[in-house]
Amino acid sequence: MSSNSEKNEKSLAEFVVIVVLVGVLMSVFIIYYIKQEAQFSTAGFSSLAQNFTTKVSTVHAQWLMDKQPRVIELASINKAEKQLITVNKKGWIDVNNGPLVCERIWQIVMESPLSLMKQSIAAIEVRNFSAQPSQHVSLVCRYTLPNGTYFDYNRFNGRVSTVITGDSLE
Repeated sequence: MSSNSEKNEKSLAEFVVIVVLVGVLMSVFIIYYIKQEAQFSTAGFSSLAQNFTTKVSTVHAQWLMDKQPRVIELASINKAEKQLITVNKKGWIDVNNGPLVCERIWQIVMESPLSLMKQSIAAIEVRNFSAQPSQHVSLVCRYTLPNGTYFDYNRFNGRVSTVITGDSLE
């Protein structure tokens, strides 16, 4: 009987050691994840900006090939039917002025909600007024994360800026 109780004590000790090791490994992983979460978010947002740039360039190229129509037809990523995309006179993705212009442009380009890794992406319309009334107003859509990371889309010339982190602004 004593050998049976020794086996129970030994297996209980082994079980406790395994639980402690798993707990330590999980805590190390959680600490690492928390430290790297901002980098994961920035890398994911950078990838989104790259996808945004690719779609804008694709639409512009299609506009040039289709002899510059006001509406471009593209195969949609998430739907079976073709996606109709409105462009401005220069062939860049744009929508008629109205409420939530930048959010509507995001929906056209990305075909997904304004979010990344459970973080909301804010869509802000930035207007740069020219000193001379005869010149155009630069209309820029800024897509930003709560940590300050953002990229801009210029509706006039189609330029998508590089991702800038809030940390590099300090």
